[in-house]
Amino acid sequence: MLGKSFGSGRSGAFDWFFQRVSGVALLITLFLHFWVLHYATQGPVTYQKVMARMVSPAWKALDIAFLVFAVYHAMNGFKMIIDDYVHAPGIRAVLVGALWVVAIGFFGLGILTIVTLKVQA
Repeated sequence: MLGKSFGSGRSGAFDWFFQRVSGVALLITLFLHFWVLHYATQGPVTYQKVMARMVSPAWKALDIAFLVFAVYHAMNGFKMIIDDYVHAPGIRAVLVGALWVVAIGFFGLGILTIVTLKVQA
C-alpha cells in the first residue's frame, strides 16, 4: 500500500491553527465569564443579577462569541478525529454531514436562547 494516501487530501494546517486560536479565545471568554460571575458582582449570584446583565447588548455579544468559539472548537475537533480515523470517503462524508447538522443545531439553539432572553418583572 505504498503510495496510497489516506485522509481528506488536505494538509489540515488551517484546521490545526484555528483549533488553537479557538482554544485560546475560549479560555479568554471563559475566564472573563468566570471573573464577572464570581468576582465582579457583589453578594451571591442570583437569577435577577444574571438576567439584568443579560439584557445588555455587550453581554449578549460576549455570550454569542463564547458560543461561536465553543461550537467551532468542538466541531473542528470532531472533524479532525473523523479525518484521522475514518478512511472510507462515503462514511466520512456522512459523519461530517451529521456533524454539521448537530453543530448548526447547537448554534441555532444557543443563539435563540441568548437573543430572546428577557427580564421578567
